[in-house]
Amino acid sequence: MEQIDISIKDFKTLIVWQKARELAQDIYQISANFPAFETYATKSQIIRAATSIGVNIAEGNGQLYKKKQINFLNNALGSASETRHWLITALDNKYISQEDYNKLEQKTIKIIRMLIGYIKKLQEQADERELWNR
Repeated sequence: MEQIDISIKDFKTLIVWQKARELAQDIYQISANFPAFETYATKSQIIRAATSIGVNIAEGNGQLYKKKQINFLNNALGSASETRHWLITALDNKYISQEDYNKLEQKTIKIIRMLIGYIKKLQEQADERELWNR
C-alpha cells in the first residue's frame, strides 16, 4: 500500500508561539504569589489572557486559509494587550515588583511586535495569492 505524505503545520516550531508559552509560564509562576482573595479576579484573568496568546497562535496555525489565521493572530494581539493591562494592575497593587513588571512587559511587547510582523507577512501572502487568482 502506498503511503501518502500529509504534512501539517506545527505551531510548536513558531518562535512567537514559543515566546508566548514562555511568557505564560512566567505569569503562572509570578501569580502564584498573588493574595488568595485574587484567585478568581486578577490572578485568573492574567493567566487566562497570557495563555490565550499561545492558544490563538496555535489555533490560527491550524487554519487552511491565511485570512482565518490572521483573525486568530489578531485575537492573540488582543490577549497580549490584555496581559499588559493585568500586569499594570498587579504592579499597582504591589503583587509584583517593578523589576518583574519590566521583564514581563518587555517579553509581552516583543511578542506583540512578532505578531504584527507575522500578520503583515501573512497578509502580503494572502494579497499576492488573491492577485494571482484574478
